[in-house]
Amino acid sequence: MKCLKYIGLLFTLWTCLLSAQEITSYTWHDPLETLNKIEGQGWSDIGYARLPGQAENLVRNPVWSLSRHAAGLSIRFKTDADSLQIEYEVDGNHAMNHMPATGVSGVDLYGKNEVNDWLWYRGRSTFGDIVQYHFKSENSPKGGREYQLYLPLYNNCKNLKIGIPKGSAIKFLPQRKEKPVVVYGTSIAQGACASRPGMAWTNIVSRKLDYPVVNLGFSGNGRLEQEVLDLITEIDAQVYVLDCLPNLSPNEERTEEEIKKRIQNSVHHIRNKRPRARILLTHHAGYSDGEVDRSRNEVYKTLNRWTSEVFIDFQRDRIRYLYLLPRNKINLSNDAFVDGTHPTDLGMEQYANAYGEVLAPLLGRYKQH
Repeated sequence: MKCLKYIGLLFTLWTCLLSAQEITSYTWHDPLETLNKIEGQGWSDIGYARLPGQAENLVRNPVWSLSRHAAGLSIRFKTDADSLQIEYEVDGNHAMNHMPATGVSGVDLYGKNEVNDWLWYRGRSTFGDIVQYHFKSENSPKGGREYQLYLPLYNNCKNLKIGIPKGSAIKFLPQRKEKPVVVYGTSIAQGACASRPGMAWTNIVSRKLDYPVVNLGFSGNGRLEQEVLDLITEIDAQVYVLDCLPNLSPNEERTEEEIKKRIQNSVHHIRNKRPRARILLTHHAGYSDGEVDRSRNEVYKTLNRWTSEVFIDFQRDRIRYLYLLPRNKINLSNDAFVDGTHPTDLGMEQYANAYGEVLAPLLGRYKQH
């Protein structure tokens, strides 16, 4: 009997070991070995960054540092695998006190179903020196399914590998060919404080309209600066979105004259470089505590009034292809903020709905998905 028990124990251990080997038997793939430009990038051969190398000597250090964050970037691929392993490294803190690790440093997976709707996939994650995610994808159709893997919003991303079970196939898809929407903005555009990358409003809009979006939101540093404008107009975009008012609060240096001048110069610069591109100015969406804090209320109302005045002047001068997204169309609800300034996922959805409505006709996307 003892011998039989011993044999049974050995068989159990062997079975567990075999199962473990099957579970971890993956082939690993580096997207950058196939792609020199991923979805959401305006330049080629820059890894998982958002500005090209020459920008380091052109923009201020905070802008350059933030451009290393992978906000708005994603990897498109097709695979018949029934499970996926993702591994990569980051340099910064995994989380912030008002934004979880899943948004700051995590990835986010969506896959298309049979009618081309995007479905979200729940992943098991581990945050350490190497960040790991495991996703399961059952009932994959013959020929595989198209996926989009969104990268971290507030951290860099390096040495990323995608593992698929041996015997499965994967094909990385090139960046789409449509002229993108380029968003120049603040922390809100970068993605604060979405709970996961797919919930940043730029990524929601891209899914809703099935259209490429380049996210050039720089936390605390969206200031309509000439150096950044020079860079963004290197990208041949269909629409340029200027959503920088939250980083242009009036002070001794940023007077009414200075802020209006920045808006005017930005529009003129884009129009001179890209005569037929659409330009969308965006109001400050406000603060959830604006109704109980008079000074905060005054900041966004003043900025929006000045922007509207500049917009009206441009209309009088018959500047073509210029549009305005007003605050009442963004219409964030009182509960749509984390800290009075940055949106929750609810706020991001409200932002995306407002942007989707104004961008759809400019892109020929009259029906949102």
